[in-house]
Amino acid sequence: MKNAKQISALVSLLDDPDLKIYKQVKNQLLELGKECIPQLENANFENELNSIVKSRIKDLTHEIKLKDILISHKKWIQHPVKLIDGAIQLDQYFFPNITNNFIQKEISEIVREVSKGLHQKMTNLEKVNVINDVLYDDYQFQGDKRNYHSPENSSIGKLLQNKKGNPLSNSILYIEIARQLNLPIMGINLPNHFIVGFLNEKKSILDSHNYHVEDVMFYINPFSQGVILKKEDIKDFIQQINVIENKYYYVPCPFSHITKRILNNLNFSFNSSNDITLKNDIKKILNIYKR
Repeated sequence: MKNAKQISALVSLLDDPDLKIYKQVKNQLLELGKECIPQLENANFENELNSIVKSRIKDLTHEIKLKDILISHKKWIQHPVKLIDGAIQLDQYFFPNITNNFIQKEISEIVREVSKGLHQKMTNLEKVNVINDVLYDDYQFQGDKRNYHSPENSSIGKLLQNKKGNPLSNSILYIEIARQLNLPIMGINLPNHFIVGFLNEKKSILDSHNYHVEDVMFYINPFSQGVILKKEDIKDFIQQINVIENKYYYVPCPFSHITKRILNNLNFSFNSSNDITLKNDIKKILNIYKR
């Protein structure tokens, strides 16, 4: 870390009673960005600091992290090559106790297990059955119906740790496993639910603005143990919930629609929370989707 000495010197000045000096120090640390966070957290943990300094460190650490997610996530929205990257960005911000390395390692292990059962001559349904056997029989992943609106159910990291989540987190895992196995499976953004669809292999999975209903061969519900659905099942579901039928509900949606839905789910889950800062953070991140 080339700025380690500079950061250490600045952190040591956070207890300066002169507000003018504090603001200068704060601005310099903000400019240096997330590189400062380890030393800020160490200072808060190791030193016997007064409440004012602790509050300054807490606020500054939060401000740096928020600035970083707003910049990095906006870049991802502009070029969302992989869904998992955007999902992990949000996960690391709202659920930082589960590391990126853990998420990547767990997914890689699942992919390895699935790949052992795949063979070239298999039909698409047979390949999906292999994924389902590994996810739901071997690893025991499931949809959390009891605590459906729990914030943790929107986390890919918590899903991998607890083996339960909501339709969105289960589907994101399914999509990433398929991506690593070169299987054309994409997200279907249904109202009040989320599933995935297996595409005609002639269709590019990156051609997200030019899908037709016939491009989806069949649908999969990861929340319900990977049950296979037909177009008629989707139509019946839409009619049951009294929503006007729309082509959008039958075809893959852009990755940014999926990550935006993560944020909307979190916004709903934390609606009754007293953590005003957390709720404001969600709104600020959602705002970058409007630009």
